[in-house]
Amino acid sequence: MINKAEILIISRYLKPKNKDGFLRVISNFSFIGIMLGVATLIIVMSVMNGFRIDLLDKLLGYQPHISFQSKGKYNLEKESIINLAKKNNFKISDLNLVNNSEALILTQTKNYGVLVKSFSKNEIKDIYFLKNSIVKGKVNENGIGVGLELASKLSLGVGDNLTLLSNNTETTPFGILPKQFNFKVSFIFNTGMYEFDNNFLISNLDQSKFFSNKENEIEIRINNPDNSNNFTSVLKQKYNDRLIYSWVDSNKTFFDALKVERNVMFIILTLIIVVAAFNIISVLTILIKNKSKEISILRSIGFRKNSILKIFLLTGTTIGLLGTALGVILGIFISYYLENIRSFLNNNFNINIFPSEIYFLSELPSYINYDSVLLISIFSILIVFIASLFPALSASKLEPIKNLKNE
Repeated sequence: MINKAEILIISRYLKPKNKDGFLRVISNFSFIGIMLGVATLIIVMSVMNGFRIDLLDKLLGYQPHISFQSKGKYNLEKESIINLAKKNNFKISDLNLVNNSEALILTQTKNYGVLVKSFSKNEIKDIYFLKNSIVKGKVNENGIGVGLELASKLSLGVGDNLTLLSNNTETTPFGILPKQFNFKVSFIFNTGMYEFDNNFLISNLDQSKFFSNKENEIEIRINNPDNSNNFTSVLKQKYNDRLIYSWVDSNKTFFDALKVERNVMFIILTLIIVVAAFNIISVLTILIKNKSKEISILRSIGFRKNSILKIFLLTGTTIGLLGTALGVILGIFISYYLENIRSFLNNNFNINIFPSEIYFLSELPSYINYDSVLLISIFSILIVFIASLFPALSASKLEPIKNLKNE
């Protein structure tokens, strides 16, 4: 426990007199350094969390949660997957038969490699990423769908002819050549994800037989994508001869890179708090040097070593606590209004902090994870506590008689 006398001494040490101007400057620098370090850490972590969530939403907007290799018995496999999901408390939102293949678009001016996703005629109109993404034309059995970015790049419109060069080959008088097929563009889609709109075509399974020799897959989407790995394990236990993988497996390298980057940024920015904590060591060391006579007098009139330890430990820790608290408030405030701040700087000072043509996102994403905020706060207070402990221990070990004799 701390008594009133100790509280009074701490409050006086936290407000240095005018003659202790240098001490006041270092105290202010310590306080501001911790506040800015905590705020910066919260803002950067919020932006990186926002990027991850936004990219995840975009990726899962056109990727299945689980891909299941089909052996040609689609209806039986579909029924079995649904039953397994019910048995293990997973909720399926979409289940589609699909063929994924590669092709080469031939035009008069350029050639372009693309990926072709082919769905059943009955299902293609209700595919999860096409429901609200068709901007021109409409789905029909004989046409093919093109992404908006790809259509713009190749100057394609609804009704234009499209020549695809497939992986399948044919024997001709000139040797073995890839087969060519002509299709008509029936619709143009815009999912909002540049990579998808720039690299994918949509067709039906009847068309895919011409230019693809790959086996069909069943694409599964469940209500909670975070449970994809668990349901994948359940499917693998029953179908150990099939190729089954989740979106986590498909994007593992990408999200591992994001995780490493996030951890590295956390470590680097934590150094700001560590540097500020070193200033607290300087503050307490100078304070102890200036107040050594007072410490000796306090010891002489009955203050114990523990009381001296508490006084200087709490003096340093209080600076850190106040800096951390204001840093948390500042960090959360800026993170919450980050897009408004970006727009203000862009519109009034022509400072383009987040160009959409580079990042392919129209807004600066930010997501405040309060668990991370709590972790940053605890980590900051712990650093400050450790930094305050060593000078406080030094103060508690001062010998009053020896020190007063030197004075």
